[in-house]
Amino acid sequence: MKNAATSSSWASLPVIATVARLLCRELTLQNEYLRAENKILKSKIKGRIRFTDDDRRSLADAALVMGRKLMQEVVGIVKPETILAWQRRLERQKWDYSARERRGPGRPRTPGNIEAVICRMARENIWGYLRIQGELLKLDIKLSKGAIADILRRSSLPPSPERKGLTCREFLSRQAEVILCTDMFTKDIWTFCGLKTAYVLFVMHMETRRIVLAEATFCPHGRWMSQMARNVLMECEELGIEPRFVLHDRDGLFIHSFDKTLEGAGVEVVKTPFQAPNANAYAERWVLSAKAECLDHLVLFGLENLRRAIDEYKTFFNEHRPHQGIGQMIPAHCGWEPTWSPRGTHPSPSQPAAVTCTPFLGGLLKSYSRKAA
Repeated sequence: MKNAATSSSWASLPVIATVARLLCRELTLQNEYLRAENKILKSKIKGRIRFTDDDRRSLADAALVMGRKLMQEVVGIVKPETILAWQRRLERQKWDYSARERRGPGRPRTPGNIEAVICRMARENIWGYLRIQGELLKLDIKLSKGAIADILRRSSLPPSPERKGLTCREFLSRQAEVILCTDMFTKDIWTFCGLKTAYVLFVMHMETRRIVLAEATFCPHGRWMSQMARNVLMECEELGIEPRFVLHDRDGLFIHSFDKTLEGAGVEVVKTPFQAPNANAYAERWVLSAKAECLDHLVLFGLENLRRAIDEYKTFFNEHRPHQGIGQMIPAHCGWEPTWSPRGTHPSPSQPAAVTCTPFLGGLLKSYSRKAA
């Protein structure tokens, strides 16, 4: 009797409502099974469960739709309060503009390495903004004219018309191939008459730092200076150097005959300003090297002894001594490369490095090289 009443009640319902009740019953059964399965799986996990931000976001989105009451019945992996805390944290992250405040208004700043390249181009060349922009395009860097101008302004670099031209160092480096620099210094040596002052004249090729000529005398008179000028020209011809300028100071020892001989060969003589040794810095530095490495450690007797010491130091300086100003190369061999192993590698113990030492001036100067196999 009861079954008949139930059947009649089901038959009286619309078809859509009947289907909905059946679906709800199926979903209820599925949820019951999934809750039981989730409870068993959770009991098997030891320790704390770690969640990522995406996991928290997914759980919060699915749980908040159910409401707090249903959430307390269904959610078992975490507490409902935890899901609500996740929701509050996600909301704060969404409306967090602290990164934008630190960055400041406007577009993000150009990376520092690109700014360094732009400043380098501006310092090494008298280029305007558009010229720098075109050069940057070759490096696959796209910046507007205003951005380049702003970078140079922050770096205290004026526009192209107001930017200074070449420095003295840059000018000399570009003309170094055809410039010879020369100077004279004194050295007191012993003779039969006691200490006597000798004068040492030397000429250096600026590009390679090679000493073309180094001679000593007690009396640098006109004929001797003229002969030294001719010797310089002959040495340059043998070495393949074509000098256009000779740089020296305004010392009275550089008499007119020395300059006249050079000018007769088409070489222009350039004299440095008064009391400006930095204007001929390469020559002044060689004077310091010759004295500190060689002459200050010797007691010299007679002019020939001084000439021999100067000539041997010249050979050592040109053919054996690496020079910092030309990238640790040897002045006489500008294409010189070290025969030692590359940096970071060492000869194996089975093949020890065979290094030989070549002494100069009785061991005062030493040169090291690999012994031939």
